[in-house]
Amino acid sequence: MQDSRSQFEKRKQDHIELAMLPVNQASELNVFDGINLIHEALPDLDFADINITGTRLGNTPVKPFLVSSMTAGHANASAINRNLLEACTRTGWAMGVGSQRRELFDEQAAFEWQPLRRDFPQASLYSNLGIAQLLTTSTAQINKLINSLRADGLIIHCNALQELIQPEGTPNFKGCWDALAKLVKEISLPVIVKETGCGFSSATLNRLNDIGVAAVDVSGAGGTHWGRIEGHRAASNSIRARAAETFKNWGINTVQSVENAQVINPDYEIWGSGGIRHGLDAAKLLALGASTIGFAKPLLAAALVDANQVYELMMTIEYELRVAMFCTGSQSLSELKGKACL
Repeated sequence: MQDSRSQFEKRKQDHIELAMLPVNQASELNVFDGINLIHEALPDLDFADINITGTRLGNTPVKPFLVSSMTAGHANASAINRNLLEACTRTGWAMGVGSQRRELFDEQAAFEWQPLRRDFPQASLYSNLGIAQLLTTSTAQINKLINSLRADGLIIHCNALQELIQPEGTPNFKGCWDALAKLVKEISLPVIVKETGCGFSSATLNRLNDIGVAAVDVSGAGGTHWGRIEGHRAASNSIRARAAETFKNWGINTVQSVENAQVINPDYEIWGSGGIRHGLDAAKLLALGASTIGFAKPLLAAALVDANQVYELMMTIEYELRVAMFCTGSQSLSELKGKACL
C-alpha cells in the first residue's frame, strides 16, 4: 500500500501525539525495578574520575547514549529533530533518525535533513528504514538515503505487530532474512537491527549473529507500545482495534532481551532500549552487558519544549549514570559490567 503525502504526514503526527499518552506506555511490563546494582560502601575512587565513555562500532571514545529513532517526514518533525540534534551536539550523544521511508517516494523529503546537517555537522547520525521497505528498496536507493544524511550506520527496524495493527500497515516480511544478509554484504556502513518495543528471542538473536549485523538494539517491551498506539488510530471497535487490546501486553521485555543476547556472546554489539526512564535504568542495562543505551519518549517530551529541556535531561541522565558507577565502585563502564543482581 502506497501512502499519499497527506496520509503519511497525518500518521506521523498521530504517532507523536499518541506516544505521549500514558495508556500507550507498557510500563506494567517494565522490570527494571526488579534489578539491583551491587552497592559499594567504600568506593576507592573520586567522583571526578568516573569515566562514562566507551566504544561504538569501532569509534572511541563515545558516550554510551543514543536518541532512539522517533520521527521524520511531517510538518513538526524538523523542529523536534532540531532540538534533539542541538542537544546531541552539546552532549556528544548519537541519534537515530526517524524512518526515511518518505524519501523513497518523495524526493523533497530528503531536504528535511539538509539544514539540520548543515547546522550540526558533528552529530553522529544513523539512517533508519523499516524491514518491509528494505524488501522493495534497491541497494542504490539505500546508499542514497545514507549519503543524504552522512550517516554513521543504518538501522533496520522490525515492527511486525505495529504493521499488523496499523490501518495502513504493510505486514509483508517474506524474504526478510535474505534481504538483511544481502544488505550486510552490499553496503559499507554498519547495519543495526532494531525492534520497536517487542524485544528479541534467543533464536532470532542467534540468527542475526550468523548473518553478521554490527549491532542489535533489543528495544524490548516496557516503554512505548506501538500496538497500542495503532489501536488508537484504528476505527473504533474494528478488528484492528480489538486486536490491539488483545495484544496490548505483547513482547519480550528489555531486560530479558539483553540477557538473551548476552548469553550467546554475539559478535555484534548489544544496544539496550525500551522503557528506559533514567540513568539508573541505563546503568542496569550496561551492567547486564549492553554497550549503547537508547532513550525515546522521555527525550521526545523534552524536545516538544526546546533544546535546553533536552540538554538538561541528557545531563541528568549522565549524572545518574555516574552516581550508579560511583556507588558500585566502577570507575569505567567496563568495571560496571557484571555488577547487577536479578
